[in-house]
Amino acid sequence: MHPQIEITIDGQPVAGAFYERLLSVSVTDKEGLASDTFQMELNDGPPQYLAIPRTGAIVDIRVGYHALRSIGLFVVDKVTAKCLPYSMSISGKARDMRDGKFKERQERHWDKKKVKDIVGEIAAETGLSASVDTQIGEHEYEWFGQQDETNVHVLRRLADRHNGLFKVKDGRLVFSKRGSGSAASGSFLGSVVVAPSKIVQGSCSFEANDRTKYSKVVAYYQDKDQAQRVEVEADGDADGDSVYRIPEPFASPAEADKAAQSKAKDLKRGEGAASVTVIGDTSICAGAALLFEGVRPGLDGVPYIIDTATHTYSKSEGYRTGISAKLYDGTSSGEDDGGSGGGASGGGKVAPNAPAGTPPTPSEWNSTRRYGRTDEN
Repeated sequence: MHPQIEITIDGQPVAGAFYERLLSVSVTDKEGLASDTFQMELNDGPPQYLAIPRTGAIVDIRVGYHALRSIGLFVVDKVTAKCLPYSMSISGKARDMRDGKFKERQERHWDKKKVKDIVGEIAAETGLSASVDTQIGEHEYEWFGQQDETNVHVLRRLADRHNGLFKVKDGRLVFSKRGSGSAASGSFLGSVVVAPSKIVQGSCSFEANDRTKYSKVVAYYQDKDQAQRVEVEADGDADGDSVYRIPEPFASPAEADKAAQSKAKDLKRGEGAASVTVIGDTSICAGAALLFEGVRPGLDGVPYIIDTATHTYSKSEGYRTGISAKLYDGTSSGEDDGGSGGGASGGGKVAPNAPAGTPPTPSEWNSTRRYGRTDEN
């Protein structure tokens, strides 16, 4: 199969001469707030110089084999032309994250509003629809304030408190559970399974980090009746011998507990990582579950969550997808945190020969494998 690529700028397909000059295209899909980006490298020079695209132009990039699929809409924000020898570099960011409303500072508050109401209001202000994880979205705040902050900062605070992440993609503000492998709707995305036949030689590696382990995480809330700070604890790593303390005080026991639980899971996710480059596949996206199969003992079956997927098309190498992933935290998609999507509800086992401390792989990860692109997350 020979990969193909199709590019449109401001809705118009580029001319054939553009593809003759095209050296490579790279699209980076990141989990959470970090904006998706693209980069193009082209030959340039006499007698027919390339037209310099305007900054602000909308670029649609489609790749694949028989049926091409879009891997993103982007806005050109930088064009660099070099002379003698001649070349041109074009780069940009995901279209929806450039809305100025995200960066405006505001002061306001919400009384007795749920997370889904707050996220929905912010999304509507920027002309977006909101897709909010059902469990996170139902949490209600007695009072939640935005004090000389941007909307991005407010969304980041909400995400940190609820073990969540948010991203703007395809006209939607997606607010989902971090590291669960599920979409904002709660449905499991399916596992990306990497076998030796898909791997580019020399690109696969994994590590188990020897880092500080915390037995518990402590958060505080201000008890107004007693005029003192009260501690709320969340269990961390059973092998840990340190305590992680969140310095920011919270307004209620519920908020402090949410923050402590979220941080405990975030610390757990930092304990292992994997990276690999495979034959290009548009179904691979940030936030999806990742499993290796038939590669080596100690890696096969270990649960990871993809945090970055980089799709690259070039004349020299064809279409490839680079994957960077972090170890699953062990609870974000299972019964332990009340989840209904994707998880260990049907039981899970630790992968054979896995490094010490590896969490069980949720059973659904092995039974629901993903083929073809899923745009829900």
